[in-house]
Amino acid sequence: MKSTPIKRLTAFLFLCLFASLIVYLTAVIIRVPSIGAYVVPQNNAGFFVVSTAPAGQAKMKGLQVGDQIVEINGKPAGQFPNLSKYDSIEEADDILVMRRGGSTELITFAKAWSGEHTAIELLLQLYVPGISLFVFSAFSAFLYVKRKNDPAAIMLILFFTSIGISYYSSAASILRDPVGLSIIYVVLPTISLLYMSFMNIYLKRFDASFISKRTLGVLFGIVGVVSASSLIYIWTDLFSSETFVYIRFAYSAIVLIGNLVCAFKLVLKFTKHRFTKLHSLFTITLTSHLVAFTPFATLNLLPQLFGNDQVLPPAFTALFLFILPVVYFYLSTSNQLFDIDFILTRFKYYTALSLIPSLLLAGAVTLAKQDRDGGIWSEFIGSFAVIYVGMTLFLYAKEQIDQRFRPRLFKAMYSYQDSLDRFSRNVARVMKQADLESVLKSEINDLLPVGRITFLIVDQAEQAVFPMSDQHEERVTADFLLGIVNTFKLGDLIDLPFGLGLVIGKQRSRYHVLWIGQKTNHTRFNSDEIRWLKTMANYSSIVFENLYLIEGLIEDLESEVRKEQTTSPWVLRMLFLLSENERRKLAADLHDSALQDQLLWYRKLESVIMDHPISDKLGSELEDIKEGLLDVIHQIRETCNELRPPLLKEMGVVEAVESIIEHTQMRVNFEVKFRSKPIKDPLNEEQITAIYRIVQELLRNADKHAGAKGVTLELELRKGMLYFRYQDDGIGMDVNNMVESFEHMGLSGIKERVASLEGEISFYSERGKGLEVTILMPIMMSGGRTERGVTGDSYLIS
Repeated sequence: MKSTPIKRLTAFLFLCLFASLIVYLTAVIIRVPSIGAYVVPQNNAGFFVVSTAPAGQAKMKGLQVGDQIVEINGKPAGQFPNLSKYDSIEEADDILVMRRGGSTELITFAKAWSGEHTAIELLLQLYVPGISLFVFSAFSAFLYVKRKNDPAAIMLILFFTSIGISYYSSAASILRDPVGLSIIYVVLPTISLLYMSFMNIYLKRFDASFISKRTLGVLFGIVGVVSASSLIYIWTDLFSSETFVYIRFAYSAIVLIGNLVCAFKLVLKFTKHRFTKLHSLFTITLTSHLVAFTPFATLNLLPQLFGNDQVLPPAFTALFLFILPVVYFYLSTSNQLFDIDFILTRFKYYTALSLIPSLLLAGAVTLAKQDRDGGIWSEFIGSFAVIYVGMTLFLYAKEQIDQRFRPRLFKAMYSYQDSLDRFSRNVARVMKQADLESVLKSEINDLLPVGRITFLIVDQAEQAVFPMSDQHEERVTADFLLGIVNTFKLGDLIDLPFGLGLVIGKQRSRYHVLWIGQKTNHTRFNSDEIRWLKTMANYSSIVFENLYLIEGLIEDLESEVRKEQTTSPWVLRMLFLLSENERRKLAADLHDSALQDQLLWYRKLESVIMDHPISDKLGSELEDIKEGLLDVIHQIRETCNELRPPLLKEMGVVEAVESIIEHTQMRVNFEVKFRSKPIKDPLNEEQITAIYRIVQELLRNADKHAGAKGVTLELELRKGMLYFRYQDDGIGMDVNNMVESFEHMGLSGIKERVASLEGEISFYSERGKGLEVTILMPIMMSGGRTERGVTGDSYLIS
């Protein structure tokens, strides 16, 4: 969707207005340094200083809390416009101050364009807000370039630019510039409303909403009334100076209420969707909103609302707003969400660790400053906030530093991790128990200075430990192990009288235990070594269990091969399942490669014939090629269907047999009759596939070898057994002398397939009298057990 001229014009005008405001605000900030004194009238006794900014001229010139302002610019203080209107002495050239002791002093401030700004003032009022404005603007520009036609992106751009311009204009508002004040009193209250509008649009893609349009409209109306009143007061003299108290209260209240509504809605959405796919989304938005706005709301807005000084300058608390462009830009452009639950778990842990030390440090700082001016609680809260946030961030940073530099600085400590990596690579090549023991012994020898590494077998049934000698240490260790064998668990680390024991495997009633003797340097095993050994024990127990299962399977297969009688059903089932898996893969490969290539060349040939003038002779030859391609395509499709018949399980056994009969009748010269009764007990896919393959092979045999003119099939359920009967009128055969040959390979395969499903099959035939095959197959199979007591089906590959 392309941008319309109206949209482009709107974007251009917005950009011009935005740039003009930035230029104007920059000029206001650098024109004259801020005085930074808040002055109020007290009981008609005059105007007194109640607070001073840390980096303002008032602080630098020695103006103190409690000083009375007598004159401004040589005139009574009450006649100075900014003082009467905003309780501020900004723009004053000089003031006459009466100290608490009664002495007076004339204080002169810097003139316009004098360049007497302090470094800290420029940092707090120009550089930091300027950087934040640049960041918000850069994110907004990128969003506009990438998502200019996305309404959610446009609303997010307004949200970003509103935060950026409000933060940047805060210094101009302190200077009581009307444009700066207008931005603060009009734009700042709408930020939370723009955020709610963005969430409404953004959540439409998830079929959810954030806040009702009616509620949002009411909030916009309230903000509009407060903003209009503020603009009238700022730009006109229609309201008295006392009105400013109410306007400032209403402004602080509406900003606070807007943020509280946002937080309340986010909490509701988080609670509602905590078990849905939107859980991570609302966790991220709630966390980022609280982190960004809570410091400003609690340390700046709330004190103003109750007529107190701000705990921290807005320049500090506004820094938390930097989290917003990162998070919401990420939400708007990314298709995946970061693991916020993992981050919050770390956050809870670090904030809990930081709480008590921060309280103690904040208390100490407050006691150290108690002789200074200002409230003790404001000092404590401000100190606590700074220390708490700083300590939490330090712990986050420490974790990152540990991950990057600790392995380099403390290589011995991280050799355990290297050992685990090396051990996991080595055990991937282990094929028998002796190899596992060799790798494990080598790894422990390389890292631990131990004098003994012995592999023991603790037989729980026979109450014996071997190999063991008559040495005192071995007798004591054996008695100790037999005493606690009932409590053994795989992967356990056991404290032995002379070292440690690792339970690395179990085979029937036998536990395999690795005995690690005491360290040769006569020190105890430290916590890192114990954790490493436990991990090695867990790794080894998993590998041992797999080796035991593999060895068991191999032994069972060898046992079956050595038997002279019929092969075990579970072995046959495994082989047939492997065969079906390979058929499925081959059919998929044929369909996705050869068949698609043939179809592509067929369409290209058809396009050439239709779009280009061709002679009759060449056209005839091309038509023959086209027909040949169609035959090949049909043959590949037939092969795919034979390799892997589609939807067997969905069709059921009766429909599957009817399907292959219908397919066979189109290419053979004999008639097939099929009689069946409904199969009430559903068969599994393996049984349906078996019947399908049996019918397929019998019909193929009737076509190629029997010379039959008619075939009859019966299928029904008899007393929990599936009954199947095949009969043809072909040339027949001598079943008593049936041996493995090319001609009889298919019938032998049918016999083995029936045996794999624990069924019974009978062949009846004579020369010239056709062939009859009867099959009885159980619906529920027993799933026979091997000699090792392991269920045979556990080895099957599905």
